[in-house]
Amino acid sequence: MADSGRSGGFSLVHGAVKLVALVIGFSVSALGLIALQGLFFENLWARLGVAAVVLIVIPLTVADRMLPKEQSEDTANASKGIVSDVAAVSWMLGAVAVAGLGPSLLHGALSAEAGRFAGDERPQLAKLTGWLASGAAPASDAAEATTPAPDAGETKAEPDAKTDEAPKEPAADEGAEKPADAKAPVKPVKPAGDRKAQSPAELFSSYAPSVVTIKVSGLRGNGAGTGFFVDDKGTVATNQHVIDHADAVSVKFFDGSTNAKVELIAEDADMDLALLHVELDGPSTPVVLGDSDGVTVGEEVIVIGNPLGLEHTLTDGLVSSRRLYKGKKFIQMSAPVSPGNSGGPVFNGYGDVVGVTVAKVMMGLGENLNLAIPVNELKKMLEAEHDAPRRFGASSW
Repeated sequence: MADSGRSGGFSLVHGAVKLVALVIGFSVSALGLIALQGLFFENLWARLGVAAVVLIVIPLTVADRMLPKEQSEDTANASKGIVSDVAAVSWMLGAVAVAGLGPSLLHGALSAEAGRFAGDERPQLAKLTGWLASGAAPASDAAEATTPAPDAGETKAEPDAKTDEAPKEPAADEGAEKPADAKAPVKPVKPAGDRKAQSPAELFSSYAPSVVTIKVSGLRGNGAGTGFFVDDKGTVATNQHVIDHADAVSVKFFDGSTNAKVELIAEDADMDLALLHVELDGPSTPVVLGDSDGVTVGEEVIVIGNPLGLEHTLTDGLVSSRRLYKGKKFIQMSAPVSPGNSGGPVFNGYGDVVGVTVAKVMMGLGENLNLAIPVNELKKMLEAEHDAPRRFGASSW
């Protein structure tokens, strides 16, 4: 009786462990295969079908080789267990491979897939895929993201829809701008006038309505990013890669309403900036554009964006460095960003926008750089003359 009880208890534990392995192993392995296929074609259901076929055929083939050639009643019962055991082991090995390679070889594919899930309003799948890509933290804390950094030779980062391999970290004497005065106190440059520093809560209350969610669809599939109003006439700034090759663009506001009357004013692929116009019934609530030349290493920055489809998320951090890549300036920061943050505003402690969130550059071994385009580059774009706004879609060009 004692042996029978122990045997029954072992069977229950074995069955529970196998069930967990089957569910988790299949899910994570499937996500990895779906993300890899996303580098070549966009249709989710087709990619899911291919992943399912691969994950079923491999265990069945292995199990078939392990099954006895001649079947008796006893071997028939054992055979049923062999098939499920092989599937559990195969899928868990696949899941371990995806989780282990997520922050390195598979980071680009998984991050791009997280961006697609966010654009399709599948936040739980986006969260899980983003977690696998970062190999570190849940979605609200995971670092982002999703755009090619401007210099293809040195700092490739991943776009929301497409990604490249992780670049190497630049040498210290090439990658950072040295501050003019190393002994200067680490404080944000106070803007002109009598404006006061704001707490993150005060800043969010003031400027969250200025931040919008941008949703796009086109040949590259669906995607999502962030934008913000720069004037009271409905002009929205974002990253160029967010709206690149889009056939349809809509903007979702802080109050939950959506507007699909969106036009392209200007785009600059080199600086990864774009200006949109949203047709509104009344004036928009703009941010205050600051001076990125006054940003100092060590000062606090606050980011509002839509990481993994989680709209209007606030994160904060410090300015880590001011980077220079082949003549292009970037603000490096410790504020965590994730797929969907691209194109969002980076505020200083006084509520001035000093940068536009653009990318996370993977350095390998789970390390990354969170970057922003200095807002002075956006100001140049705003001051330039542009042609009449153009509608999105092939028929409008």
